Amino acid sequence: MPNPDKVELRGLAPAELAQALDALAYAEGVNRNDYVNRVLDEHCRAKGHKTMILHRMLRGNPYLTEAAGRSDE
Repeated sequence: MPNPDKVELRGLAPAELAQALDALAYAEGVNRNDYVNRVLDEHCRAKGHKTMILHRMLRGNPYLTEAAGRSDE
């Protein structure tokens, strides 16, 4: 029975990237999927932390509201 807390994440990637991920995963002693999940989790946490810091530091600053609608960062 599938785990309701998990969903499938698929997509094509350049062969060189997949090879590099396989090598990095092997060096860590995990499979590619576990390694990619770890990397994506760390990335999302870092982006969330950055967003929290920016929000705290720019509170009341007009640049905060202007940047809120941008998606280029």
